Amino acid sequence: MTAMKPPATFKVENNDPYRMRTLEQILSLFDGGDFLRELMKDHRQLQVDLLDHKGEHGAKGCSGSMTITVSYALGNSGDVAMGATATFKGPKKPPSSAAAFINDQGELTLYSPMMRQMNEPVRDVADFDPDTGEVRDAD
Repeated sequence: MTAMKPPATFKVENNDPYRMRTLEQILSLFDGGDFLRELMKDHRQLQVDLLDHKGEHGAKGCSGSMTITVSYALGNSGDVAMGATATFKGPKKPPSSAAAFINDQGELTLYSPMMRQMNEPVRDVADFDPDTGEVRDAD
């Protein structure tokens, strides 16, 4: 049986002062920090858009998203080329709404069928309790 070699390991120096320790440090590399500044500005605008939407339309459908994509390409000499994009999706405005009624001819109208019933003459009720005025059910 042949002895297996352990996988090659790379020695990592923990005292590397140039090591990127946070996501914020990595994002600040792009465009000399302009990418991160623009990202935070757009993030604030998304929050304002959410508040505006809630004020105008309520909390239903009040959602948004932010997507950050960082791409890496490793070069032959160990260098890493990086690219970053950010997309924001704000809350969608709800569809416009209206209300109408359908008349006997199948057309839309603003005239309510309930209004038609209100304009009919009052009918007489013969079977009622004279003390309370309660109408009795006809069985």
